Amino acid sequence: MPIINMPADCSLRSISSCHAEMVAALKSEGDLSVDCSAITTCDITGIQLLVSAAKTAEAAGRVMRLAGVPETLGMALARAGLALSPAADRILINEV
Repeated sequence: MPIINMPADCSLRSISSCHAEMVAALKSEGDLSVDCSAITTCDITGIQLLVSAAKTAEAAGRVMRLAGVPETLGMALARAGLALSPAADRILINEV
């Protein structure tokens, strides 16, 4: 299972390297695990990357799970009109 470590800064100015890692992980086999524990800053760019990756994984019959979701990410998701699953390990995209 590929593990993607999100950077502390998940904003427009620094998300490009994480994007490349996410694309590579989506090209591999199996479900994905995204470690979000380092996130201290997250804007809509980081949210867009996570939602896009989750949808891409789902379309391929795979699951993308989040780990170590900080309050910062939860608040950014809420501002974007999204929510976390009760276990806080998935973004609820179609359920909101």
